Amino acid sequence: MLSKIVITFLLVINFISVYSQNRNTCDCTIVLKEIISDIESNYPGFRSKVNVANKNYYKELKNKVITQAMTTSNRESCFYIIEKYIQFFKDNHIIFSDRKTSPSQHSFSGRTIKKTSRQLIGIWRRNSDSLLVSIVKGSDNKYEGYILKPNGRLGEIHFELIGNEHEFRIRNYDTPLTTDLLRGRRLKNLLIEPNGIWQKMDNEQSGIEVKTSTYSVNKKFRYKQVKEDIYYLGIPSFNTDARSFDSIIVNQIIPQLEENKIKHLIIDLRNNVGGNSSFLSLMRFAYEKPFSIPGDFVFASPKLIQNYEISTNSFRRAILPKLRVNMGGFVQRDSLIITLKENYQYPKTISIIVNENSASSSEYFLILAKHSTKVKLYGRHTAGTLDYSELFEPEKLSCEDYFLMRPTTKSYWTDTSPIDNKGILPDIDLSSYPENEWVDIILDKLK
Repeated sequence: MLSKIVITFLLVINFISVYSQNRNTCDCTIVLKEIISDIESNYPGFRSKVNVANKNYYKELKNKVITQAMTTSNRESCFYIIEKYIQFFKDNHIIFSDRKTSPSQHSFSGRTIKKTSRQLIGIWRRNSDSLLVSIVKGSDNKYEGYILKPNGRLGEIHFELIGNEHEFRIRNYDTPLTTDLLRGRRLKNLLIEPNGIWQKMDNEQSGIEVKTSTYSVNKKFRYKQVKEDIYYLGIPSFNTDARSFDSIIVNQIIPQLEENKIKHLIIDLRNNVGGNSSFLSLMRFAYEKPFSIPGDFVFASPKLIQNYEISTNSFRRAILPKLRVNMGGFVQRDSLIITLKENYQYPKTISIIVNENSASSSEYFLILAKHSTKVKLYGRHTAGTLDYSELFEPEKLSCEDYFLMRPTTKSYWTDTSPIDNKGILPDIDLSSYPENEWVDIILDKLK
């Protein structure tokens, strides 16, 4: 009897172990093929991005990554293989993430660190907390930033910079793997990225201090009158409840502007990667007269039609008959007409601040806002993430904690004047100044 109990117990333990292993491992080939199939069937930009000129290269790339996927059982390696496929499309709205896995750490291999005041390679100190990293050249177009220990040795990797010595994307090593990477840049002896400004520690320029400002970063939603006739509105994200956001605009900010006759409004969208349609509430400030823009094109893919069929959204339900008879094609929505009851006297001018991480919904707001004579853009070019848009919930993949999101619509300008990977240019370029000084520069200009 005891032996039967022991055998049964061992069988249960073995079953749990196998079940756990199955949940924690992935078949990279299967999940890659799922993603390829989804992109080829449901991505609205596929037919324009895989064309006569590059279709052979695309086939070669697809065969290459499938072959690589067949040889790996490692989640992180699988992620980088899939990332290589997704990068072909150069669309920031195709997002692949592994919410379970962070980049693996490895020790510094002993490569020589070049000391120069004009390059990315060297020792950098973050201004906010004095964290030190030593940036060394990695493979291909990558740079690795190792935490510098008090004894002078290099510790763990803090981030990886992907690009060149002037502009790059940032992969942080304390967050899960994703293709949705923010951008940074080097400005002389400063390294500028969303988590702070770093100063290069070399003999010639280590004494230069980074200027401090109340508005050095845009990480918290805040709104306040900052001078007698200037109001500041900082919006780090549009991932907020649209009704609550509109309520703040209508019931708090607009009354303050009108009551105090505030002439100038600063809207800070630095590093605002977008979100939902809550940005439309900002048009209350910029609105002058009715205008319209052409509707976007909905791609009638099998998955989109399936999603629309279970949607409770009346606009999506209304367009369903046209989508069904245009399978594999595009159906244009009605024009977006902007008409408001109120045309507020204040503010008189609106200064919108953007940078290379201002994306998606932020960019759509700019397209609408530029219809107003009140508006002027400051900063740098935006991210360029709007030619293909409107993402749904992540697609289900066979590999647990792998997530894929991709666009479902094409913007009306995409075929004639695309902005992806170029962005929207500012009226006044502030590239020669670090981002932490931008608000103060505008405040001085508005005096």
